[in-house]
Amino acid sequence: MKLRTVATAVALAAVLGATGCAASYEERMRHLDEVSAKGIAYRGQLYEQDTEPSREACTIGYDLLKNTPPYDRDGPDSISKAWSDQVKEAYIKSCMTGELKPKPDVDGVDAVTSVPITAPPDPVATSPTP
Repeated sequence: MKLRTVATAVALAAVLGATGCAASYEERMRHLDEVSAKGIAYRGQLYEQDTEPSREACTIGYDLLKNTPPYDRDGPDSISKAWSDQVKEAYIKSCMTGELKPKPDVDGVDAVTSVPITAPPDPVATSPTP
């Protein structure tokens, strides 16, 4: 009886492992931060080799990384192309700019991420002078 329970548990674990479970939003954003940091580190390696960080050079760096992003959905095909492309974009943008890009822009690698205003402007400093 005990052997049957163990066999059932092993089979269930194999099925669950094969189908995959989606990572949480926070886990995926953390992964983007980690990949971006690796892109920045590769940028430093490129400069050490007297190589300008270009899109081509950074793409080579990403390919050498052999990154496997966490699952973004459940099921057998658990990593969507869109998610995989976002991870690659975060690496390449960070490699090219030297800045952490945890949330990729929808417009691609050449997009400029706007800097959010954290405080409202000072009305005295921004008012027109008479």
